[in-house]
Amino acid sequence: MTDDVAHATYWLIQYSPDPFRHEPRNIGVFLHDGRSARCMMLGEKKGGFDPRYFCHAFSIDEETGWTYREWNHWFRTLAGNSRVDIDSVCEELDRLRVRGDRFSVTEPSMVEMTSNMVRNFILERLFRENVVVPRLPELSPIKRSFDEVMQVSELMYLPTFHRDVEVELGSGDSAAFVRFDAVLEEPKPLGIKVIQFQRVRENTLVSQINDALYSFETSRSLGFLAPERCIVLHDQPPAARARHLDRLAGHARLLPLWENQTPRELYRIALRQ
Repeated sequence: MTDDVAHATYWLIQYSPDPFRHEPRNIGVFLHDGRSARCMMLGEKKGGFDPRYFCHAFSIDEETGWTYREWNHWFRTLAGNSRVDIDSVCEELDRLRVRGDRFSVTEPSMVEMTSNMVRNFILERLFRENVVVPRLPELSPIKRSFDEVMQVSELMYLPTFHRDVEVELGSGDSAAFVRFDAVLEEPKPLGIKVIQFQRVRENTLVSQINDALYSFETSRSLGFLAPERCIVLHDQPPAARARHLDRLAGHARLLPLWENQTPRELYRIALRQ
């Protein structure tokens, strides 16, 4: 007895670094099997979504990763809506294709699927065949610790979480720019700075601290952050450098990266109304 053969429709999700040169590269797959849809994009892995793969593939600063995160959310939302109105989803993808934006899709193609095939298997196969996944460079110990805290705390999975963000505060001649290692927009803005005490020169450490103080003070004075929404994550300071914690203590909540309760405490602070 042979399995019934049906066809699923798929689109390759693409990104064009330079729309004028029209040299798009595949970054994902959107699959529709006639009943529902699912998509898979660069950076998706078990337990979360990491836009650094996209940033590394196109040599883009990680602060731009929030744009890619928003597009990932857009495609996922569209896939979820396919159960309600399949035709509208197809029309939406077609509009995106003819618009010619940096993020786009190819014309639809067909793939055979038998009745015993799992949709996820087909999606993963199409992704492997069409998308090149770059290898990320090795992270420094403090960045690895920061990533672990963001993952365990589950902040990185929230839709309004952004990494490596430059925020413009005010307008016109009074505008100020501050940078954070991470920002959570809701329920109330939360700004996170990471301070590295180990394996850095003294002048580098002082520069990190001065930048953090400026960012927090400016954000508070211009109404972006409340005092209790200013967070410093840090590695363990050598005894000779512990005095620098005193400078930060009056301006931000200090959370040690190495302590087990830090992810839980960070989550509690972040979601406090």
